[in-house]
Amino acid sequence: MEMSATEWWGAIGQVGLVVAVSFVILLAATSFIRFQLMMERAVESEELGEGEDRMFRLSVLNAVAGARKKQRPLSVVLLKLPETGSSADEISERLKSLLRASDTVMVCDGHTVGLILDCGSERADIPVKRLAAAATSENVTGATFWRFGVAGYPEHGFKTSVLYARAREMLVEAEAGGKLIAGMAPLEEVAEEKDAPADMIDPVTGVVREDKMIGVMRRFIASERRADRPVSMVYFDIDQFVPLAGRPADKLSNALLKEMAGYIGNMIRESDMLARFGEGGFVVAMPASPDAAMLAAQRVTHAVRKHVFKTGVDLKVTISAGVAGYPDVLGTAVQYFVAAETALQHARMRGRNQCVKFDHTMQLKVEDEKHIDSL
Repeated sequence: MEMSATEWWGAIGQVGLVVAVSFVILLAATSFIRFQLMMERAVESEELGEGEDRMFRLSVLNAVAGARKKQRPLSVVLLKLPETGSSADEISERLKSLLRASDTVMVCDGHTVGLILDCGSERADIPVKRLAAAATSENVTGATFWRFGVAGYPEHGFKTSVLYARAREMLVEAEAGGKLIAGMAPLEEVAEEKDAPADMIDPVTGVVREDKMIGVMRRFIASERRADRPVSMVYFDIDQFVPLAGRPADKLSNALLKEMAGYIGNMIRESDMLARFGEGGFVVAMPASPDAAMLAAQRVTHAVRKHVFKTGVDLKVTISAGVAGYPDVLGTAVQYFVAAETALQHARMRGRNQCVKFDHTMQLKVEDEKHIDSL
């Protein structure tokens, strides 16, 4: 069928209109995409800045994203070094050896080191004081003039620019006041999900009571396994505690237990759960593999061995530890505990003052099976 000239021109006009409309749509889409990219670059520029500390800000950005996904707190800490003394690079390498693998240490500039700690800002003073004490004991030049500024997620915001700026402000505050650290959130303002009700707290040590331990640990382990995270249990026990408790009876033993609970609590992470168990024992559940839990337990036992406890009289003690966790152990909190206690028995048999990790060559037998049956 032949088309008239008018029909041809009409068809050409329709095609031209379609092409023109398509071009306009494509141009608009391209402009929108370019606008979005420009906005993202602007936001990134605001968050990361352009200075020497850009890589640290990028690490903060990624760490906060991970913390938001896992619903866990973190702390952004800036360490200001004195003008004279060890370089930021040297200090950075030293701090890496003193912190956990989950923490981050990076140089921000010639006199500033940035830290990202796997804990809420209300507890940031624990690792900070440990770092400062280690540097002072090793005679690191200028360590007594170290100053730390802290900002925490989520209590102080989630944007890198906000957290970094606050840490800088707190660093200035610490310098002005001659304080080691500034910027921590007050404990009473930070609601921790793991805090136990008053009737679950042991009156002597301030941690979870012995008779509530298994119930608390059962919920903790079940929660971690539902999230497909590794979880382990560590059973610490003061070596030869019964003879110690007799010098003089309750006063010395209660003072030692209270200080030991605080000492262990300061060395474990905010995400770990601590409870009392037995005459001189403490149980810790932590979201970590058995190997990682073993390293944590070794740090605690080594530190306790060197510490002098102030119990009315200066006292030095040692502790032993049994470690057990997934996937070496499957099942309930009771099974984790039995495995950890079995490992603890092996530590005692090997001479105490050490850590032993459970494996299936060990016999799952405890000294008091009736005691375990009642859990």
